[in-house]
Amino acid sequence: MTDDESEMTEDRDVSQGRRVFLGMGAAALAATAVTSREGAAQQPPRRRADIGSVTDRLGQQAHWRSTELRLLRRITMGLTPFEVTRIGQLGFTNFLEEQLNPTSIDDTASESVLQARYPAYYYTQAQLLARDSVFWDECSRPIMRTVIERAITSRRQLEQRMVEFWADHFNIPLSTPRVVDYRDVIHRYALSTFGDLVRASMRSPAMLIYLDQVWNTKYGINENYARELMELHTVGWDGGYTQADVNALARVLTGWTMDGNRNFQYRADYHDFTAKVVMGQVFPARPPAAGTAGMDEAMNFAEFLIHHPATARFVATKLLRWFIRPDPTPAQVTAATTAFTTSNGDIKTVLRAILTPANIATAPAKLKRPFHYYVSVVRGTGAVVDAWPDPAQWDGVTGHLWDNAHAPFSWQTPDGFPDKADYWAGLMVNRWNAVSSVLGNWSGTTPGRYPRFNPALFLTTPTPLGVVTEIDRRMFGGEMSLPLRSELLSLFGSSTTANATQATLAVHLAACSPEAQYY
Repeated sequence: MTDDESEMTEDRDVSQGRRVFLGMGAAALAATAVTSREGAAQQPPRRRADIGSVTDRLGQQAHWRSTELRLLRRITMGLTPFEVTRIGQLGFTNFLEEQLNPTSIDDTASESVLQARYPAYYYTQAQLLARDSVFWDECSRPIMRTVIERAITSRRQLEQRMVEFWADHFNIPLSTPRVVDYRDVIHRYALSTFGDLVRASMRSPAMLIYLDQVWNTKYGINENYARELMELHTVGWDGGYTQADVNALARVLTGWTMDGNRNFQYRADYHDFTAKVVMGQVFPARPPAAGTAGMDEAMNFAEFLIHHPATARFVATKLLRWFIRPDPTPAQVTAATTAFTTSNGDIKTVLRAILTPANIATAPAKLKRPFHYYVSVVRGTGAVVDAWPDPAQWDGVTGHLWDNAHAPFSWQTPDGFPDKADYWAGLMVNRWNAVSSVLGNWSGTTPGRYPRFNPALFLTTPTPLGVVTEIDRRMFGGEMSLPLRSELLSLFGSSTTANATQATLAVHLAACSPEAQYY
C-alpha cells in the first residue's frame, strides 16, 4: 500500500464505526472496567471500534450542518461554548481573520497562569544551560505541561494548531536548546512567513545539534542537516535534488555551528571554500581569507530553497492534508501553491486559500491524533487542569499522552509525528483510558496529577434530556448525531431525573464515541 492509499483510510464510512460502538449499549459500557496505573476503575467500551478504517460514506459527518462549526473543528483544539458563541457572532470569514491575527486576541488569562506555574518554559538560553544537569528532573515535565495546557486554555487556537504543525515539520526531540527553538522559532513564526521559519531554524542551535550540523566541517563532512533541509523542510523528497547535491550542500553549510553558550556561530575556519554546485546553483571557489563572507553561500542557497516551486507545492500540500483532507484535489493544491508563491510564503495568505468555505464544507472527517483528542476532551468537558507542583514525579496529564505515544517533543526522528489515520487508529484502550483520567477525578490527594471534572456543569437541568442537551451544546456544538443522542438517553433508563454519576457516565460515553474522535 502506498502512502497516499494509506492516508485514504480516513475516507471510509464512519457510520459503520458508530454502529459498532453504539451496538455495545450502555450496559456493556457500564460493565467494563480497566485498571489504571493509579488503580482506579475506568469504564471504556469493551470492544474495539476500529475507527481508523471508517469515516462517513459521504466523506464527512453528514449531521455536521454548519460550515462555521466545521471550520471551528479544523482550526481549534476542540469545541468549547466560548468559540461556538464567538464564531456565531463573527461569522466564518471574520472569525478566521481574528484567528489569523493572534496578537489581536487577548490571551493574558492563559499566558499569565502558565508563566506563574511553569517558569522553566520561559528560561533564557543561559538559564537553561545552567540547569542542563538537572533539566530532565526539574524542567522537562513543566515544559511539556506548558505546551499541553496552552493548547487547552489559549484563545489563539489557530496559532496552536499551526505550532503543532510546524513543530512536526521542523521536528526536534526535547532538550534544553529545543525549548528555545520551540519558543523563539516555532511559536514566534507559526503565522509569519515560511522564509522566516527556515531562516530562524537554520540558526537554531537545537536543530544544528540534533542533525549533527555542529560537527559538519571542512575536516569532516556530515550530510544529515543538508539532507533534511531539502527533504523534510523545503523542496521535499521528490524536489529534484540528488545525493551529489546533498554532499555539496553539506559543504556549503560547513562553518554553521554554535559557541560554548549554545548560541549560533559561524566559523570561517571550518568552512569549505572550494567550488560547489547544488541543484544547479554555482558557488565558485574563494580564498580562505574571504572569512565570514563564506556564510553567504548557505544564506543564498536557503533563499533558493525557500522560493523554489517544489517548496511551495510541498508545503501547501502538507497544509492541505493537515487541515482539509489526506487526498487534496489538484485544484486545491494549485490554489494553495499559487497563494504560497505569489505571497512569498506568507502563511496567512496560504491558509486563506486553504480554509475556504467550499473546502471546509466538503472536507472529510479526520481522526484526531492523541494530543488533539485528549486536549479536545478536556476543553469540551470543561475539566480543569491544576498546576503540577512536583516536576520530579510522574503526572497523569503528560503520562497519558506518553501512553498514547504522543507526548510533546517525544518523536525521535526528524520527520515529526505522523499525520495519518492508520498510524493512530490503534491503542484504542489507551485513548479510552485517557478519557477516563479526565472524567474519573483520579487526582485524590495529589492535586494537578489529573484534570478535575465537575459533572454539575452538565446538570444545569437535572433530567436525562437536560444532561444530553448540555453534552450536545458543550462537546458537539449542537450537532450531535441522533444515534448517539439515543444511546446517551438510554443510559438513564426510565429515570426522569439525573444525578452526577449518570451525568459523568453519559459524558464519558460521548467522549469515547467515534464522532468525538473525529473533526
